Amino acid sequence: MTLLSKKRQLGGFIGLVVLIGSVYWGAHSASNTPPQTYIRLSGIKPADSTIKAWANYIASGDDCESYSYDMFGQKAHQGGKITTFFTQNFAEDDDHYELRIPYNTYTDTQNCIVELRDITVEAYNAFDSVGFAQLRIYQAGDRYNNKPIDLSSKIEAKDCNSHLYQWSKGVWKGVIGCYYFTNDKKLSKESETNAEKVYFDFSQFNDDTIIHYDIIAGKNYRIEALDPQTGK
Repeated sequence: MTLLSKKRQLGGFIGLVVLIGSVYWGAHSASNTPPQTYIRLSGIKPADSTIKAWANYIASGDDCESYSYDMFGQKAHQGGKITTFFTQNFAEDDDHYELRIPYNTYTDTQNCIVELRDITVEAYNAFDSVGFAQLRIYQAGDRYNNKPIDLSSKIEAKDCNSHLYQWSKGVWKGVIGCYYFTNDKKLSKESETNAEKVYFDFSQFNDDTIIHYDIIAGKNYRIEALDPQTGK
């Protein structure tokens, strides 16, 4: 992904926030939280970075008593999407991370069947507060481009280095791009500032499942925040 595409992505993200804000999935409360069984996302990371993940769950079913609403407050359809964020790091040092993601399908108190749809994980630091090394984890399918990889696979974002670009006249921005690998096979033709996708068979998930994803800094990885006026 080019730096121009990164800028366009930022604009798209703002529009997405507005869209999400117009839709509400009703009456989701603490009593609807899933059973405490989880898979783990784990790996190494730059010591200065923080890792965040979010998972999308789909609520559906003929007996589901909750509804999604459109921007006018009208019922759009039965069920909906729940997005849950995970920021607690269970690792014991700053060079590693471990996040725990509930994965089991369950029926909530409104008779909706809630199942995991996808997971996204990414890193942040003072230089790139938008996020870098984003990995999107999807349910595998039967197409040539969404075949499942083994649960024991090693996924890496390597040579994560800083890049500068001029956002507008007199204003500089910074991003971090990485090369992605799966089981030592290079997925990226060039340094990527966008996300990479992987696919797993979610039906194989169990309480012992660990998705191993390493984020590795390169020689030009930057820790310090950027001065937007000077580009330094």
